[in-house]
Amino acid sequence: MQEGFVDLRLNGEHSGDESFWPSFTDIMMVIVLIFMLAMVTLLVKNMDLVHQLRSSLAAQQTATMQAHSATDINMQLNKRLQRLEEQAAMLQMRLMNLGEEHSRSLAQLKASEQENTQLKASLSAITVARDTTLAEKSLLKKNQIELSAILQQREQELQQRQKEMTAQQQQYQLRLAEIASLKNNSNTQLDRLTKIEAEYANLESKYNKLIRPARSSLGKYVVLVRYHKQAGHLIMEIKSLTAPAYTVVSDTQLHMQLSKLKEKYGKKLYVRIIFPDNSGLSYTQAWNITQSLLRMYDYYYQG
Repeated sequence: MQEGFVDLRLNGEHSGDESFWPSFTDIMMVIVLIFMLAMVTLLVKNMDLVHQLRSSLAAQQTATMQAHSATDINMQLNKRLQRLEEQAAMLQMRLMNLGEEHSRSLAQLKASEQENTQLKASLSAITVARDTTLAEKSLLKKNQIELSAILQQREQELQQRQKEMTAQQQQYQLRLAEIASLKNNSNTQLDRLTKIEAEYANLESKYNKLIRPARSSLGKYVVLVRYHKQAGHLIMEIKSLTAPAYTVVSDTQLHMQLSKLKEKYGKKLYVRIIFPDNSGLSYTQAWNITQSLLRMYDYYYQG
């Protein structure tokens, strides 16, 4: 027995040699527990990292999709802007075409007035056809009113032209009936009747021109020509629809390029002339330039 404590272990005389192994086992158990706790901690951290990585990948995919969506929207806006620019150019050309048609219609009205005067003078001696001539004069005045309405309201052009065609056909039939009656009356009036037939044939051809199809770029090779003044000098630019930008050219170069395009495309060449709002050109100058270029190169004026 030791002093102060009682040794309760069996075979206490040999306890000094056997106490090493239980202590070593306890130490190893502690080490294994620490290792297992460390492994569990690492696994938990790895699971958190995996979740964070997945969240980051999902966020990256969302950002990529949003970027693609923004790119698509930008492309759609660019296409819409391009369409709006083309529509603006077409509207401007339509205004120019309306001006051209206005001048042509005025010239046709003057020619019609002169023809009416000649018809009235040639038919004044024919007493039998007096009533028919007065009705014809009334119809011609009605046609002039319809032509003026065409200039004011372009949208009703087809209906008005149909009315003109109907009126012209009625006039032509009346004139044929008049010519037949005049031929039956006397042989001395054959010369006058021949003249009247020629005049009405001329009128018929002119009214046929009125119903000529409208100028259209459908199925044509379109070339754009732009005019504007800069520092008092006239600047000329040319481009095709597929070209990225306009090319500044001189008057000689412009005509050379248009001549080559006319030789290549013939009656498939559509010349669109553009005058910006701040072009610095007067209406008369723009009209003269437009008439000159279109008559030389555009398919509509090549017969």
